[in-house]
Amino acid sequence: MPISDLYKLQPSAPVTIDGHEEESVNLSLQASPNTSVGIVQGTVLLPNGNPVPFATVQLYTSQGVPFEHVNSNPQGQYIIPNVPVGSYLITAAEPGYLTPVRIPLTVTQGRPTQVSITLQSNPAATRGALFGIVRNVTNNEPVNNALVSLFQINGSTVTPIGTVTSNASGQYLFAELPDGTFFVQATLAGFLSNQSAPVTIQGPEYAPLDINLAVDPNANTGTVSGIVTDQATEAAIPNALVALYALNAGVEQIVQITRTNQGGLYLFGDLPPGTYRVKATVQVNTG
Repeated sequence: MPISDLYKLQPSAPVTIDGHEEESVNLSLQASPNTSVGIVQGTVLLPNGNPVPFATVQLYTSQGVPFEHVNSNPQGQYIIPNVPVGSYLITAAEPGYLTPVRIPLTVTQGRPTQVSITLQSNPAATRGALFGIVRNVTNNEPVNNALVSLFQINGSTVTPIGTVTSNASGQYLFAELPDGTFFVQATLAGFLSNQSAPVTIQGPEYAPLDINLAVDPNANTGTVSGIVTDQATEAAIPNALVALYALNAGVEQIVQITRTNQGGLYLFGDLPPGTYRVKATVQVNTG
């Protein structure tokens, strides 16, 4: 039969009896605060029945709010006392194991609620991870939304493994990686792409690998391109001479000269903000 206190154990003051006499001892009992609580207890086990010592056992309210946690003892046993009567969820965690689905339970007054929790081995527990922060090399601020690509080096072979995006704090993560040597490459519009030094991981090793990006000096530039054609036939003119002029207060100044390709296309790049004019012609050597 479960036993619980309705009142706290209250001692009296010392009473001395010197002989044939009667003493009156009255006691005023204080109600126990634990009259509406119970105990949750059990064992954390492996599928083969072996106990899991020092596992973290977490008790949640029925709404999923963390309520209390304890650790299992060397025999895998745990006890959570003074749990108010009601419905709860419970689970456990230990490095190298998968956290099981939370188990529903009901705590009743003055009665222990027995719950055994079984942990399954994590097949990725022996694998490693790479993590780091992408920063602006100019001000050391984190770079958000940078594309971070992971590559594995095996001799002279470089194999792409995956791509992630840095968060608002510049952080990225690649997890569950096999043993090997890796490097990361980060890119983002407005910055020059950069590649980290290689790092080797073995087993459940978590290696930090930060990477810095420099601002692209040509990020705030434009391009001018087009196709040069014969006015009469509308055929593209290859090898035409094309000059780019910058206009400043009505004055023209040549800044770049190029020739069209076989399709009549020309392209001027890395142009700073400004006003430009393009002129094209075809010249032959008559000498």
